[in-house]
Amino acid sequence: MTPLDGGVPVTIRLPEDRMIADRLRRAARGAWRAARILALLPLYVRRLRRVRPPSAASIRRLLVVRTDRLGDMALSTMALQDLRHHFRKAEITVLAPPSPLALLEAHPAVDRRIELKGSNLPPDLVGRFDLAIDLTPTDALLGPRLLARSRAPLRAGFGGAGREVFLNLSIPRPDRSRHLIDLNRDLLQRLGVPPVALRPALHVTRDEIDAARSRLGALGSAPPRVAIHPGGTYPSQRWSPECFAEVVVRLTGGDGAACIVLAGPGEEEEARRICDATPDALPAGRLSVREMMATLSLCNLFVGNNSGPLHIAGAMGVPTVSVSGPTHPGRFGPRGVADSVVRLDLPCSPCDRGRCWHHTCLRAIEPMEVYRLASESLRAPEAREAAL
Repeated sequence: MTPLDGGVPVTIRLPEDRMIADRLRRAARGAWRAARILALLPLYVRRLRRVRPPSAASIRRLLVVRTDRLGDMALSTMALQDLRHHFRKAEITVLAPPSPLALLEAHPAVDRRIELKGSNLPPDLVGRFDLAIDLTPTDALLGPRLLARSRAPLRAGFGGAGREVFLNLSIPRPDRSRHLIDLNRDLLQRLGVPPVALRPALHVTRDEIDAARSRLGALGSAPPRVAIHPGGTYPSQRWSPECFAEVVVRLTGGDGAACIVLAGPGEEEEARRICDATPDALPAGRLSVREMMATLSLCNLFVGNNSGPLHIAGAMGVPTVSVSGPTHPGRFGPRGVADSVVRLDLPCSPCDRGRCWHHTCLRAIEPMEVYRLASESLRAPEAREAAL
């Protein structure tokens, strides 16, 4: 027997493990990382000298690199706020892929935004910076290599899997049990940057909000509005669209909510299945990252999987109810006071797998439990009121 958080105990029986091929691939990746460390060891020993963290006044130009996805960038805005507060005289440049970079338009902690195209550092960034920081806590070498190519005299990032070769400032090895926000702060505190920001924060302009209000008006939606996002990076993170549709029906009938279905690239099928299952679902259509942000800013609640839009909603100040399956809640879960997470405590969860042979951690979550938390959030006295 295992309980839903706050719910009734249910009996879970896991089927036989059929993921032998995935286990072999994971073992092969581990062997490759170990071999990479051995190959880079001579370079590491040769560059063993480390330098001290810089004073705030000595940094005039600072480069921050983030090479992964939307949600990671949204959560990293706390680190950007801390960097802005500490290096007050510095020009802060962020290098990231186009979609995550779009989140930082109009962000007061960022002076310049540079798109990362492929794995190459733009030539005009070479020799420009006093300090370069990679906030990506993975085993990938892309971030540290970009820092090395920048020729910044001070280069900081997370260690492990040979990444240390490209860095020369305090290098904490990321603790896989700690939240991404805490990992970023571990790194910055080793650089002498104190924690200041209270929560992740993203910003939209008045023109973007006005355009989003017009789009929502064309859909016939009025507050309370609930954003529904059925997507996720991996199939194992996605709750059934039909379950989301049942939540939509209950929120519309029981709470008078207008439910707007969001879908990013590659998630159109999940959104279509929700809209096919109930006429109460309002399809938002194709939105850019900035249009999605402005739409979320006008919603009273977000309901979805653990995904980039979940963390964007949280950074926009929108209460959230999320369904979590294989994702480790202690590392990637939302942490705001108005955030709720529905998950099953199974022997195999969290596993952080991109695929699963049975998907029990999500299939056994009942729509009624998600609806209950969503309804409570909408009815809470301190619930955020969307702009009219």
